Amino acid sequence: MKTEWREFAGIVFTMVFQPIVDVTSAGGPYAYEALVRGAGGMSASAVLGSIQDHDHDAFDAACRTAAVEIAAAHHLDGRLSLNISPSALCNPRYGIYSTIRAARQAGFAADRLIFEVTEHDTRHNLPMFKRYFDAYRKRGVTIGIDDFGAGYAGLNTLILVRPDIIKLDAGLIRGIEDDSLRQALVRGTLEACRRVDISVIAEGIETVAEKEILQALGIELMQGYFFARPAPIAAWVEGGSA
Repeated sequence: MKTEWREFAGIVFTMVFQPIVDVTSAGGPYAYEALVRGAGGMSASAVLGSIQDHDHDAFDAACRTAAVEIAAAHHLDGRLSLNISPSALCNPRYGIYSTIRAARQAGFAADRLIFEVTEHDTRHNLPMFKRYFDAYRKRGVTIGIDDFGAGYAGLNTLILVRPDIIKLDAGLIRGIEDDSLRQALVRGTLEACRRVDISVIAEGIETVAEKEILQALGIELMQGYFFARPAPIAAWVEGGSA
């Protein structure tokens, strides 16, 4: 079994996992999002800030490989959601294919992988990203757009890219229980996505009020501190101890 701690260019790191829950199901989480952490509780932003610019794509791939290997070694149930930077996405050496190969070697099925790219990073060249996404889907993986907004740019991304999943930006969720406009935007986005079989995840849920209004609006998949904070793999597997 591979260690949960890895080293890259002198940086020691590991992956933690946060559940994405289906609030309509009594079963296990729909998926887990893998997030990087450094030694001594170093945050993801601090870890990423320690990586040299020319190493970002390689480190991006190293994080995805670590997440897949840790999940496979501990027999994590459900799907695995992995963040990928736009530059790594387009990099033939460090892109999604490298993670699919790592998953195959670890015995983790490709159809359990979700790759998340932030909406802001795709909007400047949507046709190119659509080509990449379409090619990757043929390998069985799921494509998600993270931090999805409700403005024109977000709708343009939805129309042109047609991802499998969108994750509503936490800024759209905050205070939604008292904001009829936010509620209308979420309701409209959900309705549009349902018509074309795009799943919608609301992230950044922190309060019972946010959870309840989103569920009333029809959102079934949610993620956030209200449900669970990111934690080491042992917190999510049978017989583990966090």
